Amino acid sequence: MSINLRTVDLNLLVIFEALYATRNTSRAAERLGMSQPAVSNALSRLRDLVGDPLFVRHARGLKPTLKAQEIVGPVREALSVIGRQFATGDSIDLSTYQRVFRIIIVDPLEPIMMPPVVRTIAEQAPGIQIECIQATANFADAVRTGEVDIACIVFPVDTTDLVIKALGPTDVVIISRRNHPDIRKPLDAATLLRLPQVVVGRELRGLTGIEKNLVAQNIKRHTPYAAAKLWSVPAMVQQTDLISFMPRRFAEFVAPAFDLDIHEVPIKMADQQGYIMWHVNSEHDPGHRWLREAMMKAVEPTPSIAHRAAGE
Repeated sequence: MSINLRTVDLNLLVIFEALYATRNTSRAAERLGMSQPAVSNALSRLRDLVGDPLFVRHARGLKPTLKAQEIVGPVREALSVIGRQFATGDSIDLSTYQRVFRIIIVDPLEPIMMPPVVRTIAEQAPGIQIECIQATANFADAVRTGEVDIACIVFPVDTTDLVIKALGPTDVVIISRRNHPDIRKPLDAATLLRLPQVVVGRELRGLTGIEKNLVAQNIKRHTPYAAAKLWSVPAMVQQTDLISFMPRRFAEFVAPAFDLDIHEVPIKMADQQGYIMWHVNSEHDPGHRWLREAMMKAVEPTPSIAHRAAGE
């Protein structure tokens, strides 16, 4: 089926992109500054034009059809090119900017990275909304299709169509309940390896460098409990004699709330690394660039952390 481009209203593509990003007619309307009936009417026109429903009702909102998944990449690339050509500058007016961003972010980074970003949005950009969604094994494909704008992960991805930047190293520590009866300070290697540990599930564990470090040193540990989420680990440590490895900044964040002690790791352990990634088509998008730069700035190491990472 061929389409006469002279009859295509460019606004329909803008609305299609907003619907694909938000998966919700009401949120798309808010993002575009339109009424919900107007967005629904535009979707109906686009369906007639393309000859495909594009979106079907789903428990979590609108689910894109195979056709929608096929065309969203080219549509976004075309809108990006047009936007760059008509842009009057590289900056945006945060006070009037309207947009919904969908991101994936791993647990250790979220409480460190996102509060400063959310405070900035509250103070300067009331029209920006961020929706954090659950990561899946196919997160890179979600970035490629535009379902996700930015992903923050703890391992690099080998791909040419995604921009990936390191967020800087973070060392790991050991957490235990306050005044653990079997730990003398400082924690020694023999005690570390003797005490039972709580870990995250096998799939999550395989994504970190901790397990790789221990295997490389032929170090075996007793792990009677594997938590489904990292956020469950502090509570388990608080209420048992289990201990756990934890990224330092995340450990420092949760320790006061869970009354935990933080111990230096008494064995050789390489620093962990976080990464932020986005699609190449978003590289010159002013709004997208503002968000990712704000996120990267939020996790810049403080001088004390930088000194520790450098071994000073």
